[in-house]
Amino acid sequence: MAGRNRPREVAKEETREALLLAGLAEFAERGLDAPSLDTICARAGYTRGAFYVHFRDRDEFVVAAMERVLGPFLDAVVARGEEAHDLARTVERFVSTLVAMARLVGASGPTGSPPRTLPLHRLLDACERSPLLAERFTRIVREAMARVERSTRKGQGAGEVRGDVDAGQLGAVLVSLALGAIVALELGIALDLEAAGKTVLALVAGPVLSPGKG
Repeated sequence: MAGRNRPREVAKEETREALLLAGLAEFAERGLDAPSLDTICARAGYTRGAFYVHFRDRDEFVVAAMERVLGPFLDAVVARGEEAHDLARTVERFVSTLVAMARLVGASGPTGSPPRTLPLHRLLDACERSPLLAERFTRIVREAMARVERSTRKGQGAGEVRGDVDAGQLGAVLVSLALGAIVALELGIALDLEAAGKTVLALVAGPVLSPGKG
């Protein structure tokens, strides 16, 4: 039975993926509000009936599209679970992923090719209108902050990170910086991401200065 059901499950997953990719392309080109479900389904090559097999409504679809983009990005920035690294490695991942994102945002694909990412500034705008989207976005960001906090505490335990650094606040700062950097890149603002990463490490891994010492 398992062998017979597998092709059907694979087909369902392929349909869902096609719908998400079509939605991401439409959202990147026209914003999150303009594309209709009919337009997205037509671009994917499926009917509305196929859409409702996978998604309850438009809000759920937008949430899935957001998670499709934002989740893997934050996974790349900050390791998860037992793969968590110390802070130096976390910041290295942070910078390398943002550099890759900068190239992605600035890259121009072949003529007629769909956009390769969902603009974060459009996603943030949509969060104001959708409580469900805002809740899921907040959950993903808080998880990323918690991962940085765990990496920071690991570094402090190994004596590699200053003990006076607030691990929770550093998590909030790094993840907020990542999100802000993406928006800045989308808007064409030039950033020296590698220098920013070195600055973060210099601040948190450097010696604690006593009062009166410069």
